[in-house]
Amino acid sequence: MKFSEIRIIFQDVDGCLNPADGEDFGVTPDWEPTPTQIQMLKNIDQALDESPIEHFVINTGRFWPILESLVRHFESPKVRYFVMEHACVVHDRLEGENLDLVALSKACGLEDLAERYRSLTSMEALLRWYDEQGQQAMEELYAMPMPRLDKVGNLSFAIPEGFTSEQVLAAIEAEAKAGLPEKDFQKLEFCCSDRFIDILPGIHKMDGIELMCAHLGVEQSNALAVGDYLNDLAVFEHFPQVMCPSNAHPRIKELTESKGSGGHLSSQAYGQSLIELLRHLPQADAH
Repeated sequence: MKFSEIRIIFQDVDGCLNPADGEDFGVTPDWEPTPTQIQMLKNIDQALDESPIEHFVINTGRFWPILESLVRHFESPKVRYFVMEHACVVHDRLEGENLDLVALSKACGLEDLAERYRSLTSMEALLRWYDEQGQQAMEELYAMPMPRLDKVGNLSFAIPEGFTSEQVLAAIEAEAKAGLPEKDFQKLEFCCSDRFIDILPGIHKMDGIELMCAHLGVEQSNALAVGDYLNDLAVFEHFPQVMCPSNAHPRIKELTESKGSGGHLSSQAYGQSLIELLRHLPQADAH
Protein backbone atom coordinates (compact mmCIF):
# COMPACT_ATOMS: atom_id res chain seq x y z
CA MET A 1 0.00 0.00 0.00
CA LYS A 2 1.32 3.46 -0.90
CA PHE A 3 0.70 5.21 2.39
CA SER A 4 2.01 8.48 0.97
CA GLU A 5 -1.05 8.68 -1.32
CA ILE A 6 -3.71 8.40 1.42
CA ARG A 7 -5.64 11.65 1.82
CA ILE A 8 -8.79 10.43 3.56
CA ILE A 9 -9.53 7.66 6.07
CA PHE A 10 -12.98 6.13 6.53
CA GLN A 11 -12.96 4.85 10.08
CA ASP A 12 -15.19 2.30 11.82
CA VAL A 13 -15.76 2.80 15.56
CA ASP A 14 -16.51 -0.38 17.50
CA GLY A 15 -13.56 -2.74 17.51
CA CYS A 16 -11.35 -0.10 15.89
CA LEU A 17 -11.15 2.88 18.28
CA ASN A 18 -11.28 1.02 21.59
CA PRO A 19 -8.41 1.08 24.10
CA ALA A 20 -5.85 -1.71 24.20
CA ASP A 21 -7.99 -4.00 26.39
CA GLY A 22 -10.90 -3.76 23.95
CA GLU A 23 -13.24 -2.16 26.50
CA ASP A 24 -16.60 -1.81 24.72
CA PHE A 25 -18.10 1.59 24.05
CA GLY A 26 -21.60 2.06 25.46
CA VAL A 27 -24.75 1.92 23.34
CA THR A 28 -27.21 4.12 25.29
CA PRO A 29 -27.69 7.90 24.93
CA ASP A 30 -26.65 8.49 28.56
CA TRP A 31 -23.34 6.62 28.13
CA GLU A 32 -20.03 8.40 28.69
CA PRO A 33 -16.59 6.96 27.79
CA THR A 34 -14.28 5.87 30.59
CA PRO A 35 -10.95 7.64 31.30
CA THR A 36 -9.10 4.83 29.50
CA GLN A 37 -11.31 5.18 26.43
CA ILE A 38 -10.97 8.98 26.46
CA GLN A 39 -7.20 8.75 26.58
CA MET A 40 -7.16 6.44 23.55
CA LEU A 41 -9.43 8.82 21.62
CA LYS A 42 -7.24 11.78 22.50
CA ASN A 43 -4.11 9.89 21.47
CA ILE A 44 -5.72 9.11 18.11
CA ASP A 45 -6.81 12.74 17.72
CA GLN A 46 -3.27 13.99 18.34
CA ALA A 47 -1.74 11.47 15.94
CA LEU A 48 -4.33 12.43 13.34
CA ASP A 49 -3.67 16.14 13.70
CA GLU A 50 0.07 15.56 13.27
CA SER A 51 -0.42 13.35 10.20
CA PRO A 52 -0.75 14.39 6.53
CA ILE A 53 -4.29 13.00 6.39
CA GLU A 54 -6.70 15.66 5.13
CA HIS A 55 -10.05 14.13 6.15
CA PHE A 56 -10.95 11.59 8.84
CA VAL A 57 -14.53 10.41 8.28
CA ILE A 58 -16.20 8.25 10.92
CA ASN A 59 -18.09 5.48 9.07
CA THR A 60 -20.24 3.57 11.54
CA GLY A 61 -23.52 1.84 12.18
CA ARG A 62 -23.99 4.01 15.28
CA PHE A 63 -26.46 6.88 15.41
CA TRP A 64 -25.74 10.39 16.66
CA PRO A 65 -27.09 10.16 20.27
CA ILE A 66 -24.69 7.29 21.07
CA LEU A 67 -21.84 8.65 18.95
CA GLU A 68 -21.72 12.27 20.11
CA SER A 69 -20.28 11.55 23.56
CA LEU A 70 -17.46 9.59 21.96
CA VAL A 71 -16.51 11.90 19.10
CA ARG A 72 -16.45 15.07 21.22
CA HIS A 73 -12.96 13.94 22.17
CA PHE A 74 -11.84 14.46 18.58
CA GLU A 75 -10.88 18.13 18.33
CA SER A 76 -9.02 18.02 15.02
CA PRO A 77 -10.73 20.00 12.23
CA LYS A 78 -10.05 16.97 10.04
CA VAL A 79 -12.92 15.21 11.85
CA ARG A 80 -15.92 17.00 10.37
CA TYR A 81 -18.16 14.38 8.74
CA PHE A 82 -19.83 11.40 10.38
CA VAL A 83 -21.32 8.71 8.14
CA MET A 84 -23.77 6.97 10.45
CA GLU A 85 -26.39 4.25 10.45
CA HIS A 86 -24.45 2.38 7.76
CA ALA A 87 -24.36 5.46 5.49
CA CYS A 88 -28.09 6.17 5.82
CA VAL A 89 -27.31 9.42 7.69
CA VAL A 90 -24.39 11.84 7.26
CA HIS A 91 -23.78 14.54 9.87
CA ASP A 92 -21.72 17.68 9.27
CA ARG A 93 -20.36 18.73 12.65
CA LEU A 94 -19.21 22.14 11.41
CA GLU A 95 -22.69 23.07 10.21
CA GLY A 96 -24.43 21.14 12.99
CA GLU A 97 -26.85 19.36 10.67
CA ASN A 98 -27.55 16.17 8.75
CA LEU A 99 -27.03 16.39 4.99
CA ASP A 100 -29.73 15.88 2.38
CA LEU A 101 -28.25 12.74 0.85
CA VAL A 102 -30.46 12.67 -2.23
CA ALA A 103 -29.58 16.27 -3.08
CA LEU A 104 -25.88 15.74 -2.27
CA SER A 105 -25.69 12.64 -4.45
CA LYS A 106 -27.28 14.48 -7.36
CA ALA A 107 -24.93 17.45 -6.89
CA CYS A 108 -21.99 15.04 -7.07
CA GLY A 109 -23.31 13.48 -10.29
CA LEU A 110 -24.18 10.19 -8.56
CA GLU A 111 -27.67 9.69 -9.97
CA ASP A 112 -27.84 5.95 -9.20
CA LEU A 113 -26.90 6.62 -5.58
CA ALA A 114 -29.47 9.41 -5.36
CA GLU A 115 -32.14 6.98 -6.53
CA ARG A 116 -31.13 4.42 -3.90
CA TYR A 117 -31.14 7.07 -1.19
CA ARG A 118 -34.75 7.72 -2.07
CA SER A 119 -35.40 4.17 -0.84
CA LEU A 120 -34.84 5.40 2.71
CA THR A 121 -38.56 6.15 2.73
CA SER A 122 -39.15 2.38 2.71
CA MET A 123 -37.64 2.22 6.20
CA GLU A 124 -40.80 3.78 7.60
CA ALA A 125 -42.72 0.62 6.70
CA LEU A 126 -40.04 -1.65 8.18
CA LEU A 127 -39.78 0.27 11.46
CA ARG A 128 -43.58 0.37 11.76
CA TRP A 129 -43.75 -3.40 11.09
CA TYR A 130 -41.17 -4.10 13.81
CA ASP A 131 -42.97 -1.89 16.33
CA GLU A 132 -46.34 -3.47 15.59
CA GLN A 133 -45.42 -7.12 14.90
CA GLY A 134 -41.75 -7.97 14.55
CA GLN A 135 -40.60 -7.09 18.04
CA GLN A 136 -43.34 -9.18 19.66
CA ALA A 137 -42.49 -12.17 17.46
CA MET A 138 -38.79 -11.94 18.29
CA GLU A 139 -39.46 -11.50 22.00
CA GLU A 140 -41.68 -14.59 22.02
CA LEU A 141 -38.94 -16.52 20.23
CA TYR A 142 -36.11 -15.47 22.57
CA ALA A 143 -38.11 -14.80 25.77
CA MET A 144 -36.52 -11.43 26.43
CA PRO A 145 -37.06 -7.76 25.57
CA MET A 146 -35.78 -6.85 22.09
CA PRO A 147 -36.48 -3.15 21.50
CA ARG A 148 -34.93 -1.49 18.46
CA LEU A 149 -32.46 1.36 18.63
CA ASP A 150 -33.80 4.84 17.96
CA LYS A 151 -32.48 5.03 14.40
CA VAL A 152 -34.18 6.52 11.35
CA GLY A 153 -32.19 4.97 8.49
CA ASN A 154 -32.09 1.31 9.44
CA LEU A 155 -33.50 -1.18 11.93
CA SER A 156 -31.09 -2.32 14.63
CA PHE A 157 -31.49 -4.32 17.82
CA ALA A 158 -29.15 -6.10 20.22
CA ILE A 159 -28.34 -9.78 19.75
CA PRO A 160 -29.79 -11.69 22.73
CA GLU A 161 -27.18 -13.07 25.08
CA GLY A 162 -26.49 -16.75 24.52
CA PHE A 163 -27.37 -16.74 20.83
CA THR A 164 -25.17 -16.29 17.78
CA SER A 165 -25.57 -13.46 15.32
CA GLU A 166 -26.20 -16.01 12.56
CA GLN A 167 -29.12 -17.55 14.47
CA VAL A 168 -30.78 -14.21 15.19
CA LEU A 169 -30.15 -12.91 11.68
CA ALA A 170 -31.88 -15.95 10.18
CA ALA A 171 -34.82 -15.53 12.56
CA ILE A 172 -35.48 -11.86 11.85
CA GLU A 173 -35.08 -12.42 8.11
CA ALA A 174 -37.72 -15.14 8.22
CA GLU A 175 -40.08 -12.96 10.27
CA ALA A 176 -39.61 -9.99 7.93
CA LYS A 177 -40.17 -12.12 4.85
CA ALA A 178 -43.41 -13.45 6.29
CA GLY A 179 -44.67 -10.09 7.55
CA LEU A 180 -43.70 -7.58 4.86
CA PRO A 181 -44.94 -7.14 1.28
CA GLU A 182 -42.54 -8.77 -1.16
CA LYS A 183 -41.66 -5.44 -2.80
CA ASP A 184 -40.53 -4.01 0.56
CA PHE A 185 -38.69 -7.16 1.67
CA GLN A 186 -36.67 -7.37 -1.55
CA LYS A 187 -35.10 -3.95 -0.89
CA LEU A 188 -33.63 -4.98 2.45
CA GLU A 189 -30.12 -6.13 3.36
CA PHE A 190 -29.61 -8.16 6.54
CA CYS A 191 -26.26 -7.96 8.31
CA CYS A 192 -24.76 -8.00 11.79
CA SER A 193 -21.94 -6.69 13.95
CA ASP A 194 -20.60 -8.53 16.98
CA ARG A 195 -23.43 -7.13 19.13
CA PHE A 196 -26.23 -5.95 16.84
CA ILE A 197 -28.48 -7.01 14.01
CA ASP A 198 -28.81 -4.37 11.29
CA ILE A 199 -31.41 -4.34 8.52
CA LEU A 200 -30.55 -1.86 5.79
CA PRO A 201 -32.60 -0.34 2.94
CA GLY A 202 -30.15 -1.24 0.17
CA ILE A 203 -27.67 1.34 1.48
CA HIS A 204 -24.40 0.38 3.18
CA LYS A 205 -21.03 1.78 4.25
CA MET A 206 -19.55 1.54 0.76
CA ASP A 207 -22.12 4.09 -0.40
CA GLY A 208 -20.92 6.50 2.25
CA ILE A 209 -17.37 6.16 0.98
CA GLU A 210 -18.42 6.83 -2.60
CA LEU A 211 -20.51 9.83 -1.66
CA MET A 212 -17.97 11.49 0.64
CA CYS A 213 -15.06 10.97 -1.75
CA ALA A 214 -17.09 12.73 -4.43
CA HIS A 215 -18.23 15.48 -2.08
CA LEU A 216 -14.69 16.17 -0.80
CA GLY A 217 -13.07 15.87 -4.20
CA VAL A 218 -10.83 12.94 -3.25
CA GLU A 219 -10.19 10.05 -5.62
CA GLN A 220 -11.08 6.68 -4.15
CA SER A 221 -7.53 5.58 -4.95
CA ASN A 222 -6.44 8.10 -2.28
CA ALA A 223 -8.79 6.72 0.39
CA LEU A 224 -8.35 4.04 3.04
CA ALA A 225 -11.21 2.17 4.75
CA VAL A 226 -10.73 0.76 8.25
CA GLY A 227 -13.02 -1.86 9.77
CA ASP A 228 -13.06 -5.05 11.78
CA TYR A 229 -16.33 -6.99 11.58
CA LEU A 230 -18.92 -8.56 9.28
CA ASN A 231 -20.96 -5.37 8.90
CA ASP A 232 -17.90 -4.08 7.02
CA LEU A 233 -18.06 -6.90 4.48
CA ALA A 234 -19.35 -4.76 1.60
CA VAL A 235 -16.41 -2.40 2.06
CA PHE A 236 -13.77 -5.09 2.39
CA GLU A 237 -15.11 -7.01 -0.58
CA HIS A 238 -15.25 -4.04 -2.96
CA PHE A 239 -12.90 -1.28 -1.80
CA PRO A 240 -9.28 -1.57 -2.99
CA GLN A 241 -7.47 -0.05 0.04
CA VAL A 242 -8.39 -1.43 3.46
CA MET A 243 -6.89 -1.88 6.90
CA CYS A 244 -8.03 -3.94 9.86
CA PRO A 245 -6.69 -4.29 13.41
CA SER A 246 -5.33 -7.58 14.71
CA ASN A 247 -8.58 -8.20 16.62
CA ALA A 248 -10.65 -8.23 13.40
CA HIS A 249 -13.01 -11.06 12.45
CA PRO A 250 -11.21 -13.86 10.53
CA ARG A 251 -13.23 -13.14 7.37
CA ILE A 252 -12.18 -9.47 7.45
CA LYS A 253 -8.56 -10.48 7.93
CA GLU A 254 -8.84 -12.87 5.00
CA LEU A 255 -10.26 -10.18 2.73
CA THR A 256 -7.60 -7.70 3.86
CA GLU A 257 -4.80 -10.10 2.97
CA SER A 258 -6.46 -10.87 -0.37
CA LYS A 259 -5.96 -7.22 -1.42
CA GLY A 260 -2.20 -7.71 -1.67
CA SER A 261 -0.50 -4.32 -1.49
CA GLY A 262 -3.94 -2.72 -1.06
CA GLY A 263 -4.55 -4.42 2.29
CA HIS A 264 -2.88 -3.77 5.61
CA LEU A 265 -3.42 -6.23 8.46
CA SER A 266 -2.07 -4.41 11.50
CA SER A 267 -0.04 -6.17 14.13
CA GLN A 268 -1.75 -3.90 16.66
CA ALA A 269 -5.26 -4.24 18.09
CA TYR A 270 -8.10 -1.73 18.40
CA GLY A 271 -7.20 1.97 18.39
CA GLN A 272 -3.49 1.35 18.60
CA SER A 273 -3.57 0.00 15.03
CA LEU A 274 -4.76 3.40 13.79
CA ILE A 275 -2.17 5.29 15.85
CA GLU A 276 0.57 3.10 14.44
CA LEU A 277 -0.65 3.78 10.89
CA LEU A 278 -0.90 7.55 11.41
CA ARG A 279 2.56 7.80 12.94
CA HIS A 280 4.12 5.89 10.05
CA LEU A 281 2.62 8.03 7.32
CA PRO A 282 5.18 10.19 5.52
CA GLN A 283 5.46 13.44 7.47
CA ALA A 284 7.09 15.59 4.82
CA ASP A 285 3.74 16.49 3.27
CA ALA A 286 1.95 17.11 6.57
CA HIS A 287 1.71 20.89 6.18
